[in-house]
Amino acid sequence: MTMINRIGRCVLCLALSITSCQWSMIHAQTTKKEMFKDINRTGSNYFAYPGPTAKKLTKAPAGYVPFYISHYGRHGSRYMSNNEYYVTAINKLDSAQQFGILTAEGKEVLEKLRIGYADAWHRDGDLTKLGAKQHREIAHRMYERYPELLSLPLTIDAKSSTSRRCMLSMFNFCQELQRQNPQLSINMNASKHDMKYVVEDLSIKPTETPESSLYEQQRAAIFEGAHDSRRLMKVLFTDPSKAAAFVNGRDLMEALYNVAEDLQNVPELGISLMEVFTKDELFNMWKGYNAGWLLNTGLVPGSTPYYLQQQEVLDSIVSTADQVIRKGEPTVTLRFSHDSSVLPLAYLFGLKEARGGKADIPNLYKYISIDKIIPMAANIQIVFYRKTDSDDILVKFFLNENETTVPAVKTDCAPYYHWKDVKAFLATPN
Repeated sequence: MTMINRIGRCVLCLALSITSCQWSMIHAQTTKKEMFKDINRTGSNYFAYPGPTAKKLTKAPAGYVPFYISHYGRHGSRYMSNNEYYVTAINKLDSAQQFGILTAEGKEVLEKLRIGYADAWHRDGDLTKLGAKQHREIAHRMYERYPELLSLPLTIDAKSSTSRRCMLSMFNFCQELQRQNPQLSINMNASKHDMKYVVEDLSIKPTETPESSLYEQQRAAIFEGAHDSRRLMKVLFTDPSKAAAFVNGRDLMEALYNVAEDLQNVPELGISLMEVFTKDELFNMWKGYNAGWLLNTGLVPGSTPYYLQQQEVLDSIVSTADQVIRKGEPTVTLRFSHDSSVLPLAYLFGLKEARGGKADIPNLYKYISIDKIIPMAANIQIVFYRKTDSDDILVKFFLNENETTVPAVKTDCAPYYHWKDVKAFLATPN
């Protein structure tokens, strides 16, 4: 290669690197207009899994074939963790009905609440029908994307949190893979023995930073400011001042928001409460929840690094991959966990969607938006590739089945990365 060609190639690589970085930054930003296109996204971690957006995947460099998939997923759509919000909203609206001060819309909301509560009764935190379907579909797409790997008589290791919704998510996922390829030998486990390889270690207590208290005050101000219930009280009650004697408007608004957002995960009920709010109200409440998640995970510069609680899971994913590489036999590893596990893992891996947070609490949503990271059934997939007569291993990252990048790791074949470079990045302090 001539000197001119080498210089030209370097310039091209630099340009591509800069363009990729700029695209990643733009792609990660979220605007009000974007949220309004799909108002369900204001549900944050309640957001029902949207499925992948890209129809075509970037082909691997010549000669490289997939031999290992490491999948880490959140359980699918679920009912609320407890029915406290249903109880709060129903009790207050029912009392208002007894006093004869419910508007027509208030009566409609109460009826929908009763339908939703009857379905959710004693199903606190359980996987919904949609949640099971989501995991079957993710597994099906995995098979369709990598038939050369998944059509083999593989032995697959699957581990789940001991939570029922995680275990059922694992079962539905594995059942679909087995349906596609009866030759698969899938070992499923959900044991306390394996929890340290599946979920974050809450016994780790990172040192609280001086900035954390200030950040929390700012977040609380955003959250409380978003729960201005004056308009809502007029919508629900014919006499808002009389209702205020026994209804805390702020608490009612929070309860209705949580119920409304979770109802998207039980579409078979055919009811919605989103329309009781304006889009701006939903957007403002979402901003408060978004900031809370990012601070509680430590993704804001200067905040307490709670993501360190997920370090052992990260180490296990890396060590398991290295074992597979050394052994040389094609396989798949599946782990099923929670939103509180996927979010810090996305950050530790350096995925663009989870990086770039700023110490600007009111505008955090512009930098990191958790509905893009931890919707129901959220997942991180790492696909490993090798080439005959080469020790070089390439990997490609997917977030929620969409190709993604790790901006901090340089590569000459984006969105593929050399595994040795990824490991070097992961070994450096975050």
